[in-house]
Amino acid sequence: MRIGVLNMGSATAKAAVVEVGDDGSVDVMERLTADLDGDRGTVMRETLQALSSPGEELDGFAHRIVHGGRRFTSPCRIDAGVESVIEDLADLAPAHNPAALEGIRAAREVYPELPEVGVFDTTFHAGRDPASRLYPLPGDVAEEGGYLRYGFHGIAHASLVESLAADRGTEPGEIDAVTLQLGSGCSACAVRGGESVETSMGYTPDEGLMMATRSGDVGPGLVVELIREGRTADRVEELLNERSGLLGVGGSADMRELLEREERGDERAALAIRMFVRRVVERVGAYWTLLEGRGALVFGGGIGTNSPEIRRRVAAGLGAWDVRLDRDRNRANEPGRISEEGSRPVYAFRTDEARLIAREAAAVLRSPDGGGCGDEAGSGAETSYAAAATGGDDD
Repeated sequence: MRIGVLNMGSATAKAAVVEVGDDGSVDVMERLTADLDGDRGTVMRETLQALSSPGEELDGFAHRIVHGGRRFTSPCRIDAGVESVIEDLADLAPAHNPAALEGIRAAREVYPELPEVGVFDTTFHAGRDPASRLYPLPGDVAEEGGYLRYGFHGIAHASLVESLAADRGTEPGEIDAVTLQLGSGCSACAVRGGESVETSMGYTPDEGLMMATRSGDVGPGLVVELIREGRTADRVEELLNERSGLLGVGGSADMRELLEREERGDERAALAIRMFVRRVVERVGAYWTLLEGRGALVFGGGIGTNSPEIRRRVAAGLGAWDVRLDRDRNRANEPGRISEEGSRPVYAFRTDEARLIAREAAAVLRSPDGGGCGDEAGSGAETSYAAAATGGDDD
């Protein structure tokens, strides 16, 4: 089965053609990346048209969708009902869900005969224990608003787990690890037996680690005070999402630039990097405690795979956990193990979301019921707060 994959960002669109065999094999045939400058619609249409050629027609199209909310806890075929819910969730992922909808509609325009499948970032984290998924809020308040710690970057974290399993010659279900997706957005995940048991992002992708322009964790009292000082909720959201993080502290959202400026003695850049590394170290140590001291460390994302210096500093902060990097392996910047023999295993891998997205989409399209989960295609998978609190489904 040949699947077209579209992973929409706010500034770029990543597209791929992936062949998924009946035996589960996955072969990426083509990759394209397009900058969404100027006329986004024209760029997307031209990119999508370039994915197929005569004699190599696609069988379906798959989309990465960041926020699935309570409704979607597994991939499903996209119909009008599914599309409507994705749109309803746009306020919780304003930089992501609207872009995904653009991609869905562009693919439908270029390939109107093809079925489309949504693969959700939140799915990988959906089975976590209620102690992880719930906020300590009154039940009625949480139920009304659907306030759960959904978690994000799930496809990326699953990719890191699979890469580690492949490197070790084992199955993903045998993996214990802390995975780090460090890029413009940053998140950590504690993985036990191949499954997410804790993650740093929550109700929205803004929670957790310090990021390029997002603050990550801040106290609720600070948010309240910012509003009391006269800022609107929209202004506070813009402040914490677009003007904070590395940009807010160091004056740049680009880690490479900050490292260069630090070398020249820039104190703001140095502080931003120290804060970034400190928060990663704190989270990894906490997650290894949840894993009872077990597990490898896996770096992914643009910073995680391309910055030996940041990996070195994170490792230096985790010396109490017997983390020691091999200097040459780390500097080589090649996928695989980068730690010293005899120390806790540490790896760096490039995340390959297209492979996972295509495989999940192929499974949906091959399923006997057609993989429907929207208002038109079948009953939804929405989970109530009460069901989350008991760890069960409300079906």
